[in-house]
Amino acid sequence: MEDSILRVESLKKSFGDFEAVKDLSFDVNPCEIFGFLGPNGAGKSTTIKMITGFLKPDAGKVEILGMDPVKNELEVKSVIGVVPEELQMYDRLTGREFLEFAARMYGVEESRSQEIIPHLLGLLDLAPKADNMILDYSYGMQKKLALAGALVHSPKLVFLDEPFTGMDAISVIKVRKLLEKLQSEGVSIFFSSHILELVEKVCDRIAIIDQGRIHAIGTKKELLEGLGAETLEEVFLNLHEGRETGELAVE
Repeated sequence: MEDSILRVESLKKSFGDFEAVKDLSFDVNPCEIFGFLGPNGAGKSTTIKMITGFLKPDAGKVEILGMDPVKNELEVKSVIGVVPEELQMYDRLTGREFLEFAARMYGVEESRSQEIIPHLLGLLDLAPKADNMILDYSYGMQKKLALAGALVHSPKLVFLDEPFTGMDAISVIKVRKLLEKLQSEGVSIFFSSHILELVEKVCDRIAIIDQGRIHAIGTKKELLEGLGAETLEEVFLNLHEGRETGELAVE
């Protein structure tokens, strides 16, 4: 088995008496698009914040390329990109200025940033408004700009939390194609969403999370066979409603 690019072991997080994440364990393989599927409030965003070092877990272990994101904060942040569900953009910058700022923060050489920024703006259909301030962007455009910012330093692992929120159908298709291209170039992608159809179309393996626990994990075929279902929708609903329990082994 290939060495995992991301390994999560027994991750836990509580807020007061509320257990948001309960003993999560899973791996993400190199060059894999890994789906993290669950309803709103399932613990997806909390998990991503812990994995990426923005939130300290109560217990458990995270390794990204063999590194601890808390102990090796700068090294880990240099090899990952993150598009959070809730964007915090610099509204008074233009799109181009935002990407230039992101490139400088990541230490991208100027010659490289002059090459990659126009490329990303073109790929994501942002070039026509690259010199408009972000406050004039629609939410879908801001999502695409955040994605460009997460890719400007050529990360090895990208975390996407509800990445398609606010995007029109054409943008969704283009971003999906971009994700496939990144995967073919060796990038691993952690794709978190509550939208089953998108996860099903985009991801190689899927973990289904609800109430802070992973209830099933595997390829679509493994999930269907393991839980005796005909569609992924049936798997998702059965698990969510508590008619099935336990974790589906992937190995």
